[in-house]
Amino acid sequence: MGLRDVSASASPGIGAWRVRVRDRERAGVVGAGVLVTRETVLTCAHVVETALRLQGPQTGAAPEGKVLLEFPATAQGPPESIPAHVAEAGWLRSPPAGDVAVLRLEGELPAGAAPAPLGSCGTGTGEPVAVYGYPSGIPDGIWARGQLVGAGGAHPAWRQIDGLDPVGAPVTRGFSGAGVWDLRRGLVVGVLAAVLAPRSTDTGAATRVAWMIPLDVLEGTSFAIAAPAPPRAAPQPAHIDGPLPARVLWALVDRLLAIDSFRIDAGHQLLLQLPPEIVSGIARQNNPRIQLYQIVRRCGEFEQGPGALVTTVQWIEGDTTAVKNFVTEARKTWPDRLGDDD
Repeated sequence: MGLRDVSASASPGIGAWRVRVRDRERAGVVGAGVLVTRETVLTCAHVVETALRLQGPQTGAAPEGKVLLEFPATAQGPPESIPAHVAEAGWLRSPPAGDVAVLRLEGELPAGAAPAPLGSCGTGTGEPVAVYGYPSGIPDGIWARGQLVGAGGAHPAWRQIDGLDPVGAPVTRGFSGAGVWDLRRGLVVGVLAAVLAPRSTDTGAATRVAWMIPLDVLEGTSFAIAAPAPPRAAPQPAHIDGPLPARVLWALVDRLLAIDSFRIDAGHQLLLQLPPEIVSGIARQNNPRIQLYQIVRRCGEFEQGPGALVTTVQWIEGDTTAVKNFVTEARKTWPDRLGDDD
């Protein structure tokens, strides 16, 4: 089965496809993964080897045994562990992939889980990306940001990622298999495969260089992708007068900040997907709270702006609890321009 073509559906939300991988005894977290269809998860082969407690790379046949997968972002309490095994033709330990495993689920998906929107990584450089991993001591996970630098690493097709934030989280071993999220396009374009080991044991010496396996390497396999660019979220709006008081808008901003992806990327995805007439009047800010305020304020200046904002948030994040809270607050903020169908 090929990977899902997202041309006919909206993004399910960044949390809906994130997978946490545990070893066969559920003793610890060994890495991450990406839900790519409702039956399959993409991760790194070495994550599976670690979960099965195997010695060294398994370059021959796919290893037997089961690993345990969890969807913590969709759970109201402790997430259920779902067993999975390597899918047929899903062990890609040879070049060009070098370190890819496709796992087939043996149980039902939890409510709220949905496949990731997938796309080609291409050959561009400087693209901002984010990964969500589970490093040692942080079982609930954490975001790290970086940018694509160029081809390189253990295999020629891999891509190097350099960290962006000197005060943010570095990429460490617990990020292996995590989906690499293209912040400009709102697509998963690969999985995190390796990190540059620091030369010191000092915690301040953590590396900010990593390598990803782009989904492009799956071309020609049973798991090749097809993902055209996403559509714009709303038609062109008409400008209106009468901005709301700042205190009203800040309540809506707080609802946006409760959504991980917007807090992490300072609204960058919203700026890419909102109609150009709205975006052209928004000053760029580094502070996420200030940037999101500028976005909310500007959307409120357009007749169709509130609808465009709600549609775009839902397109990017899906129908999560945080999104529902945002939509409820948006309807309170703009009751004359947002109905129950928005």
